[in-house]
Amino acid sequence: MKRLSRTLNLDVGSILLLKGRATARCKGRVTILGMDVDGREVRVKQGKVLPIEVHGSATISLCIEGDEGGYSVVDKDSSSRVGTAIWQNVIDVIRDSRPRRVMLVGATDTGKSTLATYISNIAVAEGLSVGIVDSDIGQGDIAPPACMGSCIVREQVLDLRDLDADMYYFIGRITPAGVEDHLIRGVMHLLNHLNADMVIVNTDGYVGDQGLRYKARMAEAINADLIVMLGDVEGSMDIPNTRIVRVETSSNIQKSRDERIARRIEQYKRFLAGGKQVRFRTKSKEFTMLCRRVTFMNYGVVVNDSMIIPNDMLTGMFVALAFMDDVMGFAILERVEGGIVTMVTNYEGEFNKVMLSNIKLSMDMSMEHRLNIII
Repeated sequence: MKRLSRTLNLDVGSILLLKGRATARCKGRVTILGMDVDGREVRVKQGKVLPIEVHGSATISLCIEGDEGGYSVVDKDSSSRVGTAIWQNVIDVIRDSRPRRVMLVGATDTGKSTLATYISNIAVAEGLSVGIVDSDIGQGDIAPPACMGSCIVREQVLDLRDLDADMYYFIGRITPAGVEDHLIRGVMHLLNHLNADMVIVNTDGYVGDQGLRYKARMAEAINADLIVMLGDVEGSMDIPNTRIVRVETSSNIQKSRDERIARRIEQYKRFLAGGKQVRFRTKSKEFTMLCRRVTFMNYGVVVNDSMIIPNDMLTGMFVALAFMDDVMGFAILERVEGGIVTMVTNYEGEFNKVMLSNIKLSMDMSMEHRLNIII
């Protein structure tokens, strides 16, 4: 693998934009997303860009891995247009109004997850308890693809993917169009189980066509106190008793289609690593898809009394394992034959429900395919 090592001496006011995969050893008055990183080694994951902001003279030693990683330095004369300075108005509004529910809205690659991390770090530093609801089923951070998650943030972090969800809500799709009602119900379910001074609801990048209407419905359903709209979102969201703040989006954060797929693959591997074969009879468990009960027959799954998903289509399907309605773990279906399901999972506890999806993975989790299942 190609590696590039470099040591940079930076002046006060400079910002180093570091794209993963990469590591940085930081010495001096240096912060990332409101977190002091003096004396620390920071690792930036593939497809992620972090702003390393210099508040005094600093030395940063870099190691760039592969062709995807890279860096650029922005001097102090241009730093007001990158880094956390572009979001200072959001922090001022939050400090002034103390909203309990903050919702982030913006297209793909506008920095919603990065802003959520920054808001969380500032709030934690000021002694607030912070909850995160990650409703992005395609490029989420604290749950696998096709699933939403929530957690309480107990310390400052540099990447939401360093957090572990306390609760999940499985959708079974990686695109929101057509499952908006399920997503809104899921966000409300997760919110109702969070007890924090402030909850940040991070959303997907669906803002075109009906996307903004769906976001407005979600904001009303969860009683959002503040909506932060990132980038050039066309249209408006006029919601009673909800303040709306528009902010710029940072440059240099666009991810390619291949990078998005790679980030999803990383998430599948994160939640399925170390899996072992498990077998059970189909009649011993309940099976659902999009909250609807489905029936297993010898030849496959029957949905809505008509649509049939043949057994061979089930091979490689990514599923959630639940006890009652609480998602406990995840699995890949390996084989369905003779009324016996064989799957691979790292979950070792009890479950009585299997939630199906339209996601099919290769057994080595290197490839992802969407099944044409419409219910």
